[in-house]
Amino acid sequence: MVTERETCRPDHRPWAVRMRGLAAAVLVAGQISGTAGADAAEPHWPDGTYKYITINQAVADALVEFGRNIGTPVHVSRSVKGRLSAGMPVGSARQFLDSVCKRYGLVWHFDGSAINVVAEAEMQTEIIKLDANAAAGATERLDALGISEARFPIKVSEKDDVISVSGPPSYVSLVRKTLGVSASRAAQNTGLIPVRVFRGRQAEAQNFPAKPDN
Repeated sequence: MVTERETCRPDHRPWAVRMRGLAAAVLVAGQISGTAGADAAEPHWPDGTYKYITINQAVADALVEFGRNIGTPVHVSRSVKGRLSAGMPVGSARQFLDSVCKRYGLVWHFDGSAINVVAEAEMQTEIIKLDANAAAGATERLDALGISEARFPIKVSEKDDVISVSGPPSYVSLVRKTLGVSASRAAQNTGLIPVRVFRGRQAEAQNFPAKPDN
């Protein structure tokens, strides 16, 4: 921005010096862009301690209100049950959400615009058939866009052009859409997938069909 006291002056620096400055600017911009992509799987958490007083409130209602308080919408599955009582540990907003999910058997996923919370029983595994030679760069594309999450494993078979993705429905759907596979096409290639859900020391095996998005 040019103020009243400033004037536009020609740049008389040697061409090589100007190009080095331009290259440095491009490098910094690339680093910023890469950092933004790496953090895309996390919402913008507010700084400081998240304080929330609960008095026998439905877990779903508390999570929706949590979203309002941090400025990020929270979509809660109808399978989320229970009531939130006092005694939640004091910590950051992220720690509060993790504590609620751990206590009530829930899983959360940020899709870039909202936090989706589902019951552990809704976790699913989907086998996605890709176009020829598309599997080779699938994980790199997901990583570059900040979609991959260490909590939700993705396995790739480059030989068969197939990937296996496990996680909550919002995560599986986001991976599928990013790789250019429609829900109807995925359903044609997917049967019942066994998912082992761990609750404490007990494990419960369930089968879930791949369902297209509503």
